[in-house]
Amino acid sequence: MRIKESPFFQRWRKVFESYLSILPILAVTTVIYFVHLLPDFTIQDYVAFLFCSFLIGFGLWLFSLGVDNSISRMGTLLGTSLFRYHNLFFISIMALIMGVMITVAEPDLRIMASQTGWKEPLLISVVSIGVGVFFLVGVLRIIFKKNLQVMFLAFYGFIFALTGLINPKFLPLSFDSGAVVTGPLTIPFILSFGAGIALSRNSASGEDAFGLTALATAGPIVSVMILSLFADPNELNYSTTPSALSQVTTWTEFWPTFGESMGTNLVSQGKGILLAISPIAIFFFLYDLLFLKQKAKQRVKILIGLLYSVLGLWFFLSAVSTGFLPVAQKLGYGLGSKSSLFPWAVLLGGLFGLFGVYAEPAVHVLGKQIEAVSEGAIKSKQILFIMAVSVGAGMAMHMVRAHFHFSILYYFVPLYALALALSFVVPKIYANIAFDSGSIASGPMAASFVMPFVVGYTLADSGADYIYEYAFGTIAMVSAMPLVVIQLLGLYAEIKRSILLQRVQKQFKEADDCQVIHFAAR
Repeated sequence: MRIKESPFFQRWRKVFESYLSILPILAVTTVIYFVHLLPDFTIQDYVAFLFCSFLIGFGLWLFSLGVDNSISRMGTLLGTSLFRYHNLFFISIMALIMGVMITVAEPDLRIMASQTGWKEPLLISVVSIGVGVFFLVGVLRIIFKKNLQVMFLAFYGFIFALTGLINPKFLPLSFDSGAVVTGPLTIPFILSFGAGIALSRNSASGEDAFGLTALATAGPIVSVMILSLFADPNELNYSTTPSALSQVTTWTEFWPTFGESMGTNLVSQGKGILLAISPIAIFFFLYDLLFLKQKAKQRVKILIGLLYSVLGLWFFLSAVSTGFLPVAQKLGYGLGSKSSLFPWAVLLGGLFGLFGVYAEPAVHVLGKQIEAVSEGAIKSKQILFIMAVSVGAGMAMHMVRAHFHFSILYYFVPLYALALALSFVVPKIYANIAFDSGSIASGPMAASFVMPFVVGYTLADSGADYIYEYAFGTIAMVSAMPLVVIQLLGLYAEIKRSILLQRVQKQFKEADDCQVIHFAAR
């Protein structure tokens, strides 16, 4: 019998999960500092990193407290209610608006946009429109019951056709734009919206609840590629200006500089978060007044959840900008400054990817979900281990690409070809989960630490001119590996079930032999 957790225990569990997500990166960085692998990694850098790690964990905790009662609740209510209205035009407009507004507020997208050196408002707007359009496509797919695998094949075929037309400098950034939108704000909303749709349509198989995220992530890839056809590659100018914190060497210089940098980021990030969250909040409460008509108590509960989420994002983004991102870039820069440290860069890149998956709470939820779908044929521990190893291998492969300078298509063409081929072989539920799982693997640490780490490495190893073509693509690489791995696990589960069924059938002695057969997988 499952014991229901008390609210007090749930809060402390969320604290543990929030700090668990940054603990592996904190541990590896601590080892790097104490073994003096990088002499330029000073005690001031390490202290700034520790302090900002604490704030990031605190921010993630506040956000997790609020998101269940706000963003997830909003997604479920909107997904459940929209299908009560049999007006296709109304449903389409609402889906488009929701997709755009929730993406504008996504913190991972804002972190990535700040590292590109491109015009941030332009990039955020184009990515948000891409998500909105493909989110609408995903909703229409559910309404008209179209085959998701065929749609994946068509859209990714179109994406890879576009790769031959655009400047290679824009290619990794396009794939990263698709991967980065599935962050801590967008994922709860889209998943809960899909669950709301499945609930309103009484979907027994649960297929409606999956695949919506994967379709939405294809939108930014297409939209950024189309934008790049009309953009000047010279507009991508990466700033090599070092952080102010990396220039100080004494404590008398450090504390005022750190305080000033944190204060500046708190003000700027606070304004940005309010401008980003306000539209989706206003939209929902207007929709509630006109259509949902909830009780005042429920509205207050959602509003309080939003306040927690905003405060959490405020601390998270401010700490990332002040100490987390600059230190990650400095670590990568230090490893890239000496060719003899290349093996260490590959190893650490792989470890960051591996530990990041182990520490991501959503991956643990995914493991239990697949264990239930496979009826125990695949254990959650197996899923966690295989996903962690595959993502770690993907990150190590990306570090090799950043050093040896070859196109990201050498990885993506075979990966996506295999993933799309498998989607027609494995049961649909596994394929849908697999395409959603890539977004789950690329958690908050991917944009705020792993990506700047690779950027810093490429900057020192090759120079600023190589960053866009060879450093970017990090988050997309993390997202691509689970597409194949989860489907292979699904194929393994089906083969195992088939073998078990054959063994059971052999137990029948005669055609009318009556036996009690236990079909549970071992």
